[in-house]
Amino acid sequence: MNSSPRQRFLSYVRNPKDAAHIVSPFLPHQDVVASTLAWLRLPVTGDFVADEIVLSQHLGYEPMFMTDCSGLMFPWREDHDRSDTDRIVSTIATRRGSWVRTHSRTLGQWGDESGFPVKTVEDHAMLVQVCEEIADREAFIRAYFRDFRARVGEDGVIVIGHPHVSWLGCQASQQNLIFHRQDHPAVFARSMAAIREASLFIFSIAMEEGIDFMSESCSGLEMTSPGEFDEVDLPVLVTLSAWTHGRGGLFWYHNCGQTRELIRSGRFNRFAPDVLETIAPPPEGDNDLAGSRRALDPAICTKGNLSLGTLRDGTVADVVRETRAMVDAVRGFRHVFSTADAVLPGTPPQNFIAFVQAAAHAAR
Repeated sequence: MNSSPRQRFLSYVRNPKDAAHIVSPFLPHQDVVASTLAWLRLPVTGDFVADEIVLSQHLGYEPMFMTDCSGLMFPWREDHDRSDTDRIVSTIATRRGSWVRTHSRTLGQWGDESGFPVKTVEDHAMLVQVCEEIADREAFIRAYFRDFRARVGEDGVIVIGHPHVSWLGCQASQQNLIFHRQDHPAVFARSMAAIREASLFIFSIAMEEGIDFMSESCSGLEMTSPGEFDEVDLPVLVTLSAWTHGRGGLFWYHNCGQTRELIRSGRFNRFAPDVLETIAPPPEGDNDLAGSRRALDPAICTKGNLSLGTLRDGTVADVVRETRAMVDAVRGFRHVFSTADAVLPGTPPQNFIAFVQAAAHAAR
């Protein structure tokens, strides 16, 4: 029998006939980990990795952790001399000069659509330049992954953060991506290619330093269309997955939106992910878990599905009932019992514990 949580998780993905079912909530918010530890009268250190390892050992689940990726590709640093009480000015130094980003201090980068750095054709050129200089940052990237692996050890699996190639590495707002692609298709394609190649450079280091899964994510049908998925996302997914498999690695795909049609049409089967999450139900997604699971290649290990709303706002009885329904829906298939996305802040400890315990019990 495999003794470590990491090996149990990897064995379930690679050799399911020889491994027990896995319970692994997706990235519980730090306040959930802390409040659950406190509920159990266990110490809280404030180190999110160490604290979740302790919690997972106490409750008996196999944790997964996710590293950065886009931040390694685009290492923005605040310029304190140019920032003020309202705006944060950040820069990346390149051989073409400094690339500058400015966003609202109050709203943050994601809340300030005007704060995304890619707005013009020249910004696309700077994005490409940053990607082409990725090898200059190899020592830092390698040390980052090596330290992350050392922190987690054998106590959990590590998934590399999504590069978001079709989102331009999160350097353009999601609302404006379609306009960049329509107005400057060749420029957009060149930026995507640069991010893809920089991603593979980072992937190669991550694999050498013991990161367990390479990954990618893209939009569900609430933000894209089947045709756009085929034209923009699918070629990237095929490339990243094939690259990973060609080196003996495992590929993880995350999509927490409306994916039912993408699953049932066979699109996800075409890039052969080893792990596919989150098969989200309404209202987070639009999946009926049993039907979607049957439409997927049996070789794919699915993960997720428990509603975040139920987990945070429901009763313990609600959580137990929906967890048991999830287990029943995937009997006969490989499925990691997990949540429809990252566990929300404010999720009550008793609900989190009820999910883990019900999943473990029902899976026996």
